[in-house]
Amino acid sequence: MEVPFFSFKDLPTEIHTIWAKTINDELKKGKFIGGETLDDFESSFATYLGVPYCVGVANGLDAITLSLKAIGIKPGMTVAVPSHTFIATWIAVANSGAKPVGVDCDSSGLMDIDLLQNLGQNIDCVIPVHMHGQMVDMKRLISWTKPRGIKVVEDCAQSHGAKLENKFAGTWGDVGAFSFYPSKNLGALGDAGAIVTHDERIANQIRSLCNYGSKPKNKYDYIQLGTNSRLDSIQAAILKVNLNYLDDWNYKRRAAAKNYYKFFDSLGIDHMPVKINESVHHHCIIYSKNRDKLREELQKFGIGTEIHYPFSAEDSFSKFSNHTPCNNINSRKISSTTLSLPISPWISSDQIEYVKKMFQTKEIMKIL
Repeated sequence: MEVPFFSFKDLPTEIHTIWAKTINDELKKGKFIGGETLDDFESSFATYLGVPYCVGVANGLDAITLSLKAIGIKPGMTVAVPSHTFIATWIAVANSGAKPVGVDCDSSGLMDIDLLQNLGQNIDCVIPVHMHGQMVDMKRLISWTKPRGIKVVEDCAQSHGAKLENKFAGTWGDVGAFSFYPSKNLGALGDAGAIVTHDERIANQIRSLCNYGSKPKNKYDYIQLGTNSRLDSIQAAILKVNLNYLDDWNYKRRAAAKNYYKFFDSLGIDHMPVKINESVHHHCIIYSKNRDKLREELQKFGIGTEIHYPFSAEDSFSKFSNHTPCNNINSRKISSTTLSLPISPWISSDQIEYVKKMFQTKEIMKIL
């Protein structure tokens, strides 16, 4: 049996048919930048999250970069960033001209708030990244940042639909930045992103920045130097369709994860700590000191895996800057020992049972 890490070949025919019709409808409309389709998705996503404003942008990196600029982060300021994240989070800080300050993660791969609170230096902004489908303790974080006037940009690229105390990821801070890369819990059919906020001024600033710095509804009258980062109508239309399935898809991810983790616990296989009923399970991660050998052996059985990520983002960023990495012990452990197993809304029970069966073979057990 082949069990890819993630594949649209497993997509239900029903969804494929709806996508094809949706794209064809947009082709008939003939408006591919802006317009009612974009407005419709922005409104729908804002309503889903319970925020008043959503602005579609071109991708997740732009979402973070534009968020930082819109809340007033400027060159010379400092932004706390988790060491364990995708490098886009660090690049966004560099793009804003600010200085990134690394913070190690805890055993769940989430920014360690104890370390953040004891940095020993002033910071202007913090970017909590909700990694692997789990949320940073935003209640605790906001209670610390708010009285200090520290801005908060939530990186929600791996947490679409996740909740903490019945409040969605992306709705706690000053802004929430989303990537809709195709394999995300809520994905487009190409690069896409969005920014959500409770603040009308920030939303208007982002709308200007992502459209060359122009005034709203007047593309030839500029109030600042911006960039071109727009969510096109075809991707917006697909996202509107997929938003209708997000809760169901997250439910199926959670069911698959429960199946995996119950099995891992029964065999004593070490895995990343996870709150099953709170996470939206963007990744399902185990630990292995022989990770690379384990990955190679699983591939022989037709099981695809990924590494999230083979290097800490801070270490990768430091190669191309004068930044000196912090002592990110947990981030480096994650980089060297974790392996992400196949999980998606469309993974079948037969595929999961096959993965579990292969983990009980003598070849795999010897490596573990």
